[in-house]
Amino acid sequence: MIERKEIRKRARLSLKGHYLIFVVACLLAAILGTEYSNSLQLFRLQRSAREQQTDTSSLALGVSAGGEFSVFNDIVNGDLDSAIQSVKHRMDVYTGEDTYIGDIELGHSRGVLSSVVNTIASGALLLHLLTLIDTILGSQGLSVILLSVLGFALMVLFWLFIGNVYRVGYSRVFLEGRLYKKVPVSRFVFLYRIKKHFKASRTMALYSILTYLWLFTIVMFPVMRYAYLLVPYLVAENPDIPAMEAIRLSKRMMKGHKWEAFRLELSLLPWQILSFATGGLAGMLFANPYREATFAEYYACIRKLSIANKVEGTKQLNDRFLFVAPKKHELAPVYADITKLQRIPQPQPRKGFWGFPEKYFGIVLSYDKAEKEYREWAKAQQIVDSYTDTLNGRTYPTRLFPIPEVRKRKKWEDGGYLRHYAVTSLILLFFSGCMFGWAWEVVLHLLQTGEFANRGVLHGPWLPIYGGGMLLILVVLYRFRSNAFTQFWLIVVLCGIVEYMTSWILELLHDGQRWWDYTGYYLNLNGRICAEGLLVFGIGGMVVVYAVAPLIDDILEQIKQRILWPICIALLALFAADVVYSAFVPNAGKGVTEAKMEQRDGSSFRLG
Repeated sequence: MIERKEIRKRARLSLKGHYLIFVVACLLAAILGTEYSNSLQLFRLQRSAREQQTDTSSLALGVSAGGEFSVFNDIVNGDLDSAIQSVKHRMDVYTGEDTYIGDIELGHSRGVLSSVVNTIASGALLLHLLTLIDTILGSQGLSVILLSVLGFALMVLFWLFIGNVYRVGYSRVFLEGRLYKKVPVSRFVFLYRIKKHFKASRTMALYSILTYLWLFTIVMFPVMRYAYLLVPYLVAENPDIPAMEAIRLSKRMMKGHKWEAFRLELSLLPWQILSFATGGLAGMLFANPYREATFAEYYACIRKLSIANKVEGTKQLNDRFLFVAPKKHELAPVYADITKLQRIPQPQPRKGFWGFPEKYFGIVLSYDKAEKEYREWAKAQQIVDSYTDTLNGRTYPTRLFPIPEVRKRKKWEDGGYLRHYAVTSLILLFFSGCMFGWAWEVVLHLLQTGEFANRGVLHGPWLPIYGGGMLLILVVLYRFRSNAFTQFWLIVVLCGIVEYMTSWILELLHDGQRWWDYTGYYLNLNGRICAEGLLVFGIGGMVVVYAVAPLIDDILEQIKQRILWPICIALLALFAADVVYSAFVPNAGKGVTEAKMEQRDGSSFRLG
């Protein structure tokens, strides 16, 4: 007999301990359409209301009420004129209005991100694709048919290899959350990491098809729905289980428990009603993850009973450590290499003047014996850190999974990104960033306009904002390097502050001249920063921290300091001279600066 109160109690504890990842899991399921799609009811109602309004400002966010889908329907129905007019209207709306929330501009008429958002949201992408197919085939009718077939095929492939795989992945997340204090985000895609996504997707496809077919019997559907209830959890535990065996095993395990499962689900009905009453909001924030946590607990109970009663096929339930935490002596043999690395002693920190910059900013004077010892320890620590939670019993031990997870070490993981940087390396990294940034801006402008322009306020081939940002990321954010997720968002924030302040100071010092203006870019703030730029900085910063900077530093480490110092001094002298000269005669002109002038009434206009 299953105690419903006890199951719900354990489910609440599980949800409390993993609230964020459980909520995100169910929200993604709703977005992907695998489960809980009615939780997005509130957003659908808002979009429907916006569709009825003539105020186009609400569409500046790039969220249209079925934009691309209505265009697809028009194309399939052969009403190409309506499709074209619909796309034209939406593109006019998206690119013709600049809408603000405070100082944040939501209009998007410029930039790569704006172009992508506009093209997809308006349905223009479908028209472009139809035109391409029509050009190849030379028949509009055949083009429409082919586009319809392609659309259907993409939907099926998405359902098979994204939706079904995710359904198993997030079931795994809830199962691990029952027992372990931490559930890594990588568990969502664990099927890809063990190369079992094809097999699992076939099993889930059969499960979905059979469940759907039982709908036509009306009377038997509720019975078979509960008979097949355990299939996603069986696949989450053992992705290698044959498809029909998963179906049969679920039926055998649920024999005599279907009414019980119905009553358990019925006990959750008040939360589902609350979710419906709040347009899905209560579902997203509590009801959906609570339901999933409850049925994960229910699966664990049924599994235990089935094994005790020797139900046929329970040998397929082979992931013992998904339900019983491993002992230290069970972990020791498979994680012996990690234990060995743990024994490497941490070098003593420097004392005196260089102790402070080393500890807080990762800066050392040179590559001495102490730094070499630290780097060896740091490389080992990178590996140890990724297994610390497992060895302490906080996460599931993937090496004890019945199907080995093949994890290839990435090259950047061997680069020793937890290293300290010598002063000469930081100087040369600064100039590397400055020169790369200059080359990037010049080439980008050349491709966009066909004209060469020496971009930047200085006259030399360098843009200090790139080098300075690179240096700040390596130095100021040094202590966050071990957490890649935190590092990314801190890079975005730091680069946003640097770019905004640089733009403001330059404009203040040079009578309204601007060296860049993001007006019309998606989510920009006063034209000084925008989402597109910050995303590029975030991604670029991560590449710098974990790949480029360690690689350059490894090269510089092979060069003697007596050679590096003269090069650094010469570059600093040239740069200082350029800064002084440009303070009086800044680099300005077409393709370099944009002026902004304030009118008396407080409004502004921009000169490109």
